[in-house]
Amino acid sequence: MVWIIIRREIIENLTTYRFLLLTGLLALLIVVSIIVTYGDFQVRSENYNVLRPEKSSANVIIPPNPLSIFVRGLDANLGRLYEVSMLGVDVHSSQQSINRLFSLFTVPDMLFIIKVVLALVALLFAGDAICGEKESGTLKLALANGGSRIAILLGKLCGRFLLTFVPFFTLFLIAVIVVSLLPDVQTDSIFWTRVSIIGLAACIYSLVFTALGIFVSSIVARSSTSMIVCLAVWVLLVFIIPNMGVTIAKTVADVPPGDRVEMERRLGTIQAIFKRVQHDADDRAGARMVQEIKESNSHMFETYRPKFNNLIDITKTITRISPAGSLTYLVTDVTSTGLLEEKHLKDAISQHVARNFDQIVEPEKGEMIPFIYTNKPLVDVFTESAFVDFGILIIVAVSFIVFAMIKFYRYDVR
Repeated sequence: MVWIIIRREIIENLTTYRFLLLTGLLALLIVVSIIVTYGDFQVRSENYNVLRPEKSSANVIIPPNPLSIFVRGLDANLGRLYEVSMLGVDVHSSQQSINRLFSLFTVPDMLFIIKVVLALVALLFAGDAICGEKESGTLKLALANGGSRIAILLGKLCGRFLLTFVPFFTLFLIAVIVVSLLPDVQTDSIFWTRVSIIGLAACIYSLVFTALGIFVSSIVARSSTSMIVCLAVWVLLVFIIPNMGVTIAKTVADVPPGDRVEMERRLGTIQAIFKRVQHDADDRAGARMVQEIKESNSHMFETYRPKFNNLIDITKTITRISPAGSLTYLVTDVTSTGLLEEKHLKDAISQHVARNFDQIVEPEKGEMIPFIYTNKPLVDVFTESAFVDFGILIIVAVSFIVFAMIKFYRYDVR
């Protein structure tokens, strides 16, 4: 019975204008996404080749991540030049992306398409699955012919899910293959593993919103009402909760702005240099200056970093109420373009500065230990964050399916 309903759902919707229009929209967005993000990746690669420091330099810059073509995340910030001196670490701010115009608009990367567009497509396909059948009278007829409510619900859920996810996954797979063949993109087993995880995350996320659409369709009587409710819930989950979560977290967590922290760090450095100038005749003044600068930077780091990490934890806790928030953290962390990678890079730079501090202050003391960086291992990503986000998405999907079953079991088909 379930397979018959799945087959009917697919055949009836496969040639509709809704399916053709939404699938065409997905295809167009993915093409635009690859063109824009690959162009941006090329420009950032050129910036890297120009700004890459010599071996004797303490400066740090990492190459752009090929996975940022799909999930841009924080990769543009991670790939900036970090200028290391006795005054501390300054982030180079003059690097430009493909065009200043794109800073005015959201980058249409694959994460944007999955999080926003795929969720909307899933709701539009599933929003009238139950109430639409009731309006046409076919739902009552199916039950009268001996069909069970559970079989009907599961058949509609699977059919609408396949109508949403299979076209997207096909387009996504084509996009990945095309990108992997581009001359500037280096792929390996880790690349394909992380891309596969993106596809799996998109699958679960699509199931979440398909189940949500089925649930909404089972609690209202008219398909027009269901669509309005689905759009309202889509706006709430995709836009309002994630953005409100960031605002609330900033209000709750007592974290000073980054500019203020940087000003205080520079002030401490200037004071140490001023003391050195005042005691120019003192042979120990130089050593004391170096020690004061080192202690000032260390104090600022130890004071600010726990507060900032607390802000991130609060933000994650709130925004994970929405499946869009969990998807964002999951996909960006897996592709090494998220908050975990930023923390990992900053820790690596701090260790680099600590190892070479004496050489930075007085280059004649010895050779600089080169900066060697590797992305955060996938195992650590899952241990620290990805398992939680996967679990949230699965729990939300199962919950909506259960709620839909409960409501449809009592649904009045007359």
